[in-house]
Amino acid sequence: MLESVPMADIRKALGESLPGLMADVRGDERNVILTLARIWLTAATGEISSKDLAAEWVMPRLPGKYADLLDKARRAYLGEYADKWEGMEPEVDELVAYMKKSIESLLEN
Repeated sequence: MLESVPMADIRKALGESLPGLMADVRGDERNVILTLARIWLTAATGEISSKDLAAEWVMPRLPGKYADLLDKARRAYLGEYADKWEGMEPEVDELVAYMKKSIESLLEN
């Protein structure tokens, strides 16, 4: 049996992962968006979840236009939507910035 990882260590790792994740948005939009959803869920609840379930948890916490974009990423992950992000760069940038700010505010506490 392995010992549980202290939540303080998990929170530190979550925060340290954000800069690299933000640098990799282009070309990997779906995975970055869904990874941010997982980080947000873990930062808020301490739970670790799949990408699609984390997205479902985050969607009601987002303004409508961002929730729709996160849902597109969730559906693409599930094979229900074409994973095409061309022409949506401004919206993706806004969403990831919003999610990052929300995560950082949780990690500051």
